[in-house]
Amino acid sequence: MNCKREFPQLVQLYKNNVKDGLVAISVSLDELGDKGVKEKLLSFLKKKDATFTNVILDESQEFWTKKFAMVGPPCVFVFNREGKWKQFKNFENYDEIKQYALKCLNAK
Repeated sequence: MNCKREFPQLVQLYKNNVKDGLVAISVSLDELGDKGVKEKLLSFLKKKDATFTNVILDESQEFWTKKFAMVGPPCVFVFNREGKWKQFKNFENYDEIKQYALKCLNAK
């Protein structure tokens, strides 16, 4: 799986549906202590036109793997209007992610 290739699909999903209430947030788990990581992330996000909120998580891997039942990135979480979420373990399920997100948006 190539996050750099798949991420633009999620950006486009956001742009196509922001008017209907879709909210997107990207979360990077990169180590801030690594030289130039913040600049590389910002450059990547700018190139992909990711105009939504982007954050760098500074919690330990132990915290986020336990909290979100994650083996590792990348993954996508889609929250419905009631705050319940479904996790997609990779971007290869993009059509499923899109269908579920649209279903959540349409349930007003």
